[in-house]
Amino acid sequence: MFLGEYVEPNSKIMKNNMCFDASYRYWIDTLFEDCMKIFTLENLPASIPAHEPLVIGYLKGYAPIVKLSNGKWIAAVESGLNGLTNYYDMFTHVQFSTPLTFGKREIDKHAFIIRTTELKNPLFPKIQRYASLLSHCEISLIDMLVDLRDTDIIEAMNNSNREAIEKYLYDRYNGKKSVLVNKGFSMIRHNFKPQKSQNDANRLWDLRSSILADFWEEIGVKKANQKREREITSEVNANTSLLKLNIRNMHETMQEDWNKFNEATGNNVKVICNVSYDSDEAEDKEVKEGVEDVEKGVE
Repeated sequence: MFLGEYVEPNSKIMKNNMCFDASYRYWIDTLFEDCMKIFTLENLPASIPAHEPLVIGYLKGYAPIVKLSNGKWIAAVESGLNGLTNYYDMFTHVQFSTPLTFGKREIDKHAFIIRTTELKNPLFPKIQRYASLLSHCEISLIDMLVDLRDTDIIEAMNNSNREAIEKYLYDRYNGKKSVLVNKGFSMIRHNFKPQKSQNDANRLWDLRSSILADFWEEIGVKKANQKREREITSEVNANTSLLKLNIRNMHETMQEDWNKFNEATGNNVKVICNVSYDSDEAEDKEVKEGVEDVEKGVE
């Protein structure tokens, strides 16, 4: 195969790639990378990588843009806000550090705080929670697919039999033909369990898709894979409004803070939202008509 020229399969990784830890790491990376595509920053100073303020903002809830002694602006990797004001969430200074430098800067003078949301809530905890849900769902789906091949529970009476059973199940997991070697003179017992059906697997796959759709809905990107024709009009309107508020708040908050930076430095940084959060009028009209039909009892 094509990729075989570039990558050698690692048997150790292949053996564990469907364990929870590996699945969790996969979904953390995947969801985070997908979230990075929601916004694009344009016209940044050359000293600031385009992705860095977004990465820091998603992880911390805000990204400090600080001015170094050489006059260059950077996005501080590590930081803490300090300096008392009359409010718990407002500060006068930022203490920052990078792999090469550290220092303290006055906010709105030699430092600007770019909030991810109005309340500086990070996106990463949400990514972690949904990565966990998706990982459990994925592992359950894999387990169920394997169960479609094996319909019994095997009990071992000693360690010798346990090793033989583990090898047999591992071969079955990988789709290999295998023979269970009884090393313990009939010390293996089979307990038959209710057989799963393909419909059960299909329901798990639908659940996976639903969890993924809910993740994006909470962010406000889209409302996918949802049967809105089953909802009443007020629910559709409320969900659509909330959908707009989430993504709009992130977009407008970041642009508002970058505007402060622009005014003070003469730059023209723009936050581009790559997802439209304005309603499609045609789609809304179609949904509304479908909802009205349901309310009237018309199929």
